Amino acid sequence: MLRQFLHISFLLFFMNSFSQQVLDSTSVAYATEKNKHEIQEEEKELNFKNFFFEALQQKAIGNFDKAISSLENCQNIKPNDVAVNFEFGKNYFQLEKYIEAESYTKKALELDSENLDILVLLKEIYNKQSNFKDALEVQKKIAEKKPGNQLDLVILYIKNNKIDDARQLLIELEKNGTLSANLIPFKESLLKGTVLTPTSVPQGKSVEEQSIEELKITYQSNKNFTVFKELLIKLNEKKKYTELETESKEGLELFPAQPLVYLMYATSLNQSKQYEKALSILQNGIDYVIDDGNLEADFYDQMSLSYKG
Repeated sequence: MLRQFLHISFLLFFMNSFSQQVLDSTSVAYATEKNKHEIQEEEKELNFKNFFFEALQQKAIGNFDKAISSLENCQNIKPNDVAVNFEFGKNYFQLEKYIEAESYTKKALELDSENLDILVLLKEIYNKQSNFKDALEVQKKIAEKKPGNQLDLVILYIKNNKIDDARQLLIELEKNGTLSANLIPFKESLLKGTVLTPTSVPQGKSVEEQSIEELKITYQSNKNFTVFKELLIKLNEKKKYTELETESKEGLELFPAQPLVYLMYATSLNQSKQYEKALSILQNGIDYVIDDGNLEADFYDQMSLSYKG
């Protein structure tokens, strides 16, 4: 009986030890596989960030094709990333490939329907395609999120021949006390029963001869850097630093390789005592100054103000 008991006890001990070894082996294998998966995910994330940063760098210096190539690598890692699709849209827009730009921008908007920057890009794409009907619908959404900027909405009402809607909007803005200076020429024209189109305001005038309000209207109709440059210069000359900050900040998206935009943005920031931010903008922008001693000197003047602040 004792021998039988010892035999059974030995068998139970052996089975328990064997089971524990199997469990330990399984746990080690699971942990190894888990660590391997985590390492792979970390590598993917690192590669994604490197490719995305490269895309931003290439876009900043105007190498839009190379930026797109880097974004394609990002897309292989994260097929449905909002930022990647948005950057695709911006680069194709710069290359004037508006069909591709529209496609990617819509994908980005599907993933983030409330993103104001994506809506603005989609509107600009529609404008370039002379698709003013869809541009108007997008601008209505933008106006809901950013009520302070109604100029584009008035212009698109006019381009869609919805003169009554444009007139009514201007009347409401005036009643609310929110009619901005750049809308006054439209109000005066529409309330007199005439139609002031965006391109008719500065007719016969060179860019240098146009007023600030005329330049804004011209620029809204055609996102041309020559016009934008003159607008920034005149805003700076008139010391309209709040407007200068708004315009130059938005301009960095469209003209990321133009040093003057960085300079004007930093100038406005210095005036509002945002010295640290101004210095960062200046340090980024001065890299784009090539063979222009006067412009470089202006950068250093603003840097001096930033340091003193």
